[in-house]
Amino acid sequence: MNNAGIARPQKIADITEQDWDDVVDTNLKSSFLMTQAVLEGMRARRWGRIINLSSVAAHLGGVVGPHYAASKAGMIGLAHYYAMALVKEGITVNTISPALIDTEMVRSNPNARADIIPAGRFGRPEEVAEVVVMLARNGYITGQTIHVNGGWYLT
Repeated sequence: MNNAGIARPQKIADITEQDWDDVVDTNLKSSFLMTQAVLEGMRARRWGRIINLSSVAAHLGGVVGPHYAASKAGMIGLAHYYAMALVKEGITVNTISPALIDTEMVRSNPNARADIIPAGRFGRPEEVAEVVVMLARNGYITGQTIHVNGGWYLT
């Protein structure tokens, strides 16, 4: 499960190249590196599950900034490529795009408010974990993005 992530709520004018690189490296590059690290073993076993934790920001822009939204959107593209390339080897690759989940990262973001979510509350970590377990157990779902967002983004 690719779950490394940082969020730096910043005004557009305040985002430096270093801020951009830090967020993209942590959120997107780490997913690539982790996937590359486990791929040989999965291929040898002809079985594997890769699950990326993206964000509603990949679809709507979110409340953090363009660096965060772009890094999370990149995870979806990465998953699409790997899903098509690896499914015949028994490896599935999917993405979960949660909205604001009640974690320290969300609680520390002054732009994160439960009232912007149609459900009227932040999601709970266990609600995301239930989807992770479902994807880990299922060998037929691949290349999909599962939205866990309280109705903020409807596909």
